[in-house]
Amino acid sequence: MVKTTINLDTEVYRELVNEAVRKYGTTKTLSRIINEKLKKARPSSGDIVRKTAGMWKIKETGAEYTSRLRAESERRLKRILDE
Repeated sequence: MVKTTINLDTEVYRELVNEAVRKYGTTKTLSRIINEKLKKARPSSGDIVRKTAGMWKIKETGAEYTSRLRAESERRLKRILDE
């Protein structure tokens, strides 16, 4: 566990204190409340995958890509050697 100092808006602080008292009966659990909220807000890797799925389009297979690169390289090499 790491200790740190943060600056909160007065309104945010009051809301957190009220929630800590309501949930756990004391303000000593303020760190616990903040940790819970931060963990909920953090996206999981599954969320990231679902949100980004389909953003890119596969235009060619790996074999097609490799063939295209090799053909381009051969054309460049031939052009260089012919000069």
